Amino acid sequence: AALALLAIAIARPQTLTGRVETSKEGVAIQIVIDRSASMGAPMEFDGRSLERIEVVKRVLRDFLLGDGKTLKGRPDDLVGLIVFSGFADTLAPLVHNHDIVVDMAMSTQLAPAALPEGGTAIGDGLALAAARLKSAEEQIQKRAKAGIPPDFKIKSKVIVLLTDGKHNRGEVLPEDAAAIAAEWGIKIYSIGIGGTGGVVFIRGADGRQRIPIRDYVDERTLTAISQRTGGKYWNARNAESLREIYAEIDRLERVSVTSQRRTIYEEKFPPLALASLWLLAAEIFLSATLLRRFP
Repeated sequence: AALALLAIAIARPQTLTGRVETSKEGVAIQIVIDRSASMGAPMEFDGRSLERIEVVKRVLRDFLLGDGKTLKGRPDDLVGLIVFSGFADTLAPLVHNHDIVVDMAMSTQLAPAALPEGGTAIGDGLALAAARLKSAEEQIQKRAKAGIPPDFKIKSKVIVLLTDGKHNRGEVLPEDAAAIAAEWGIKIYSIGIGGTGGVVFIRGADGRQRIPIRDYVDERTLTAISQRTGGKYWNARNAESLREIYAEIDRLERVSVTSQRRTIYEEKFPPLALASLWLLAAEIFLSATLLRRFP
């Protein structure tokens, strides 16, 4: 019995527990979202009215994870998230786990209109996004020079900027940030949210008061910075047009992905080897005591 179990253990029985497919190359995408107070203005979402920032967050989720229709998701890409109002913050670094990015995006809240958080620092958001992309690329190159095979190759670097206003805060001008991005081979896709030229109402500090503001998007600047980097500018007036813009970005930034598939097995031989060992020990013990053979 011990020899039989040992023979089976040596055959190394296994059970399949899953398969993991890891992309070897793809696009590095920095999402940059305006969270200034004006993003609280209403916007149409599937037949109902939501705040602009809520529409942006929900359509971003469809872009990254797929909506089962026009948006297929971006499972092979590195994606990071930066938000800005009067200053810019990194909410999620460049990662493959897009659930993290979506969770951080969905938790994003509007900034108050008052200083120091108030305002729209588009240039700072773009500069931070460009720096994050450049740093990620340098880290991969550094590993390659050290003789460590890179686990991911960046085929394209992209910033997707979503804003409904005009740069009026921060230390970096949008044009200067675009110049840096162009130098580093980063494309900027700009999306203007709203911008009808009329008047919209946003929530006041108490959450109830409605404050009228001009619905204005600086399309000239957004178009200029996008064109300078080889990107493109669009305007989104509702959720459906935003989905169509993301679908176009999807088509523009698709690469032939090289994937590495890894199959995960669970080893079943340890219990068999252990049982064989116990049987062999029992045989030795019994042959020396109760089942001892006398000449």
